[in-house]
Amino acid sequence: MLDHLSSDVITRNIMSVRICAGSYKSRKIVCPDDIRPTSDRVKEALFSALLVDFKGLDVLDVFAGSGALGIEALSRGAKSATFVDSSVSSINFIKRNTSLLGISELCVIIKSDALAYIKNCKQSFDLIFMDPPYNKGLASQIAPGLYFLIKPGGTMVIEHSPRELVNMSSYKQKHYGDTVLTFIRREA
Repeated sequence: MLDHLSSDVITRNIMSVRICAGSYKSRKIVCPDDIRPTSDRVKEALFSALLVDFKGLDVLDVFAGSGALGIEALSRGAKSATFVDSSVSSINFIKRNTSLLGISELCVIIKSDALAYIKNCKQSFDLIFMDPPYNKGLASQIAPGLYFLIKPGGTMVIEHSPRELVNMSSYKQKHYGDTVLTFIRREA
């Protein structure tokens, strides 16, 4: 099963994260050890706070890492997920995770810098997750561009450090230790 992954992925330490709900509840997916995966507690709080029916949603997961947030949305009934990450390692893990769950046909996996992706993207999404590296200014830098990829009435959730402000109007913010979830809705 590991034959399609690059050798750097095979030799690294691998962590696993659990899918919290839906069709793949309790299944584990793997992620590279050099990323900060969203904790189960924060992930459950994020999805509970959304209060949406995932059926038929098109989801974008930017700075996707292992793909955990997009995969969680698919598990809950989303129609499709697009995963964007600039790391070859993360892209390989996302491919592995979606293949192991048998959901590759629902996914588009793109190796790209977030700003380049936004600049060239012609699609819009019902739900966007953004979980950039903390304290690098990426949340506030990239969120305004992502806003225009949200379908009217859709939502963007930004996971960021409490030390990094997102200078956009949000309808909800949740704090969990070193993590803040900022919820932004594009008006219909």
